Amino acid sequence: MTQSYIELHTRSAFSFLEGASVPEDLIAAGLALEMPAMALLDRDGVYGAPRFHLAGKKNGIKAHIGAELKVSDPNSKTFFTLPLLVQSRAGYQNLCRLITLMKLRVPKHAKPGECAVSPDELAMYAQGLICLTGSEDGPLSIEQTGTQEKRDAKQMVEWLLNVFDKGNVYAELQRHFDRAEEARNQKVVELARQLKLPLLATNGVCHATPA
Repeated sequence: MTQSYIELHTRSAFSFLEGASVPEDLIAAGLALEMPAMALLDRDGVYGAPRFHLAGKKNGIKAHIGAELKVSDPNSKTFFTLPLLVQSRAGYQNLCRLITLMKLRVPKHAKPGECAVSPDELAMYAQGLICLTGSEDGPLSIEQTGTQEKRDAKQMVEWLLNVFDKGNVYAELQRHFDRAEEARNQKVVELARQLKLPLLATNGVCHATPA
């Protein structure tokens, strides 16, 4: 029996300067591709979740909700983007708590990087959430942007496993025919084998159609 592909890392136009399609168009694309489900992970918020949920319900597509959160690296002064999927009602509540904590402590019109979840906050509200390892700006990025410091990927995964528990952390692979991305994928696969992490293929979708 052939299993259908399910896109679990999609951004909508509510992820400003990243996503280009409204939630309804993303669901329509999923319907055209015969996807039984899809997940919306907008950046630092769940802004598109209501429209995404309603469109999915109308079209018979299971709408999963989550978000990409900017997180402070526990071992340095840098940041990374962590994709989180809601697993339960408690998970949705915890995701909203994390977003609220992050938003409340920064001034209006905050610059990129000023708005981030702390490692302690993430550990406190991890219940009911599934963690993906993300793409080039995720916790397993080969090198920090703008610095010479390299992140210890194995140490980072062990920290994520401690926060979310084994079974709730997925090694995410994206393939856009980019050489640097392919090198990162190979490292992620090797690390997943060492630590017995499940692999998850996504597209990191930013738009419903090429146009």
